[in-house]
Amino acid sequence: MKDGGLRGNIMSIKHLAVSLCVLVLLGCSEQVGSEGTQNGPESTYRSIAVVVPKHYDAWVDTLIFESRSEDIGWRAPIGIITCCWREPSGKHAEWQAMPELVLIKWFSFAEQQSYEALIHLKNADEIEEKMKEIAPFESFGEIAEYPRDALVFGLAPGGTVVVWIMNRGENAIEVGRYEAKPYDHKKEGEDYTRRTESYLEREGEFLQENRIKLDGW
Repeated sequence: MKDGGLRGNIMSIKHLAVSLCVLVLLGCSEQVGSEGTQNGPESTYRSIAVVVPKHYDAWVDTLIFESRSEDIGWRAPIGIITCCWREPSGKHAEWQAMPELVLIKWFSFAEQQSYEALIHLKNADEIEEKMKEIAPFESFGEIAEYPRDALVFGLAPGGTVVVWIMNRGENAIEVGRYEAKPYDHKKEGEDYTRRTESYLEREGEFLQENRIKLDGW
């Protein structure tokens, strides 16, 4: 039984990897934003955000989503991210459907390290249902009622990926936590020299005065 379960897990991982490889090789559908009303508690608008902690800029080289239930996949051009941990801001990707699979590769300027993660949101249906729940927040002295319309991926130093749903940072719910694998970006032909110089002009003093925080995210 144990051997069978192990083989099943290996085949499942291989299937996820092959599935995303097909998207890369054959191309993905064009990006289309979520449709429907964008105001009030009945809003059906949804978005995807990618964020980093302040001072820990990252360059997202690859971001691919796949929804098996809707049989679609799409890419998101992200590039540089400079903020905003546990907030529905940062850089945004279009929402086409609730993704079950996410492939993300990024470079951490503070660490000078690249990471990649193949994320399987096994509870995607539950997450999508939770996003429909109303999460009130104060806006200009009044209480606004909206669903948690943003699916947010946080990229932390050390390769931790935290996933939340929220409409504001104060009502964020963590729905997943994953560990990415480091890889050698130079062997992949990626060069971040100039972008690193620009980053150090902004954050070099901070890095000299503070050690890189690798845990507690």
